Amino acid sequence: MIMSMLGKLFKKEKTTTQEFNLCIVDDTTSDLWVTLGITDVRRDEIIAFCEKAFENHEVKTDCYKEIVEQCKHINEVIPSCIIFERMCELHNNPLANMIQILRNEDNQ
Repeated sequence: MIMSMLGKLFKKEKTTTQEFNLCIVDDTTSDLWVTLGITDVRRDEIIAFCEKAFENHEVKTDCYKEIVEQCKHINEVIPSCIIFERMCELHNNPLANMIQILRNEDNQ
């Protein structure tokens, strides 16, 4: 009985589709933000909410959920995910703290 129910579930065709329309604003630049039409002000906002999500959650999926909810367009999701992953890499890198300390000393 259970096997036949599972079989029916797996045989069902998915009827929902989602389309994501990436909008290339400027393809003459190598700057991802400019290519996707994201202003400097919005870039700073995206970085800020990525940092906030990183601080608010311990589970990556919760962070991504918070980040994506604040994006206004698919063009913002891509760089947001890249920024968030870089934050995670820096946090997990044992040399990152040393590099940050050295940068702070150089700026003083």
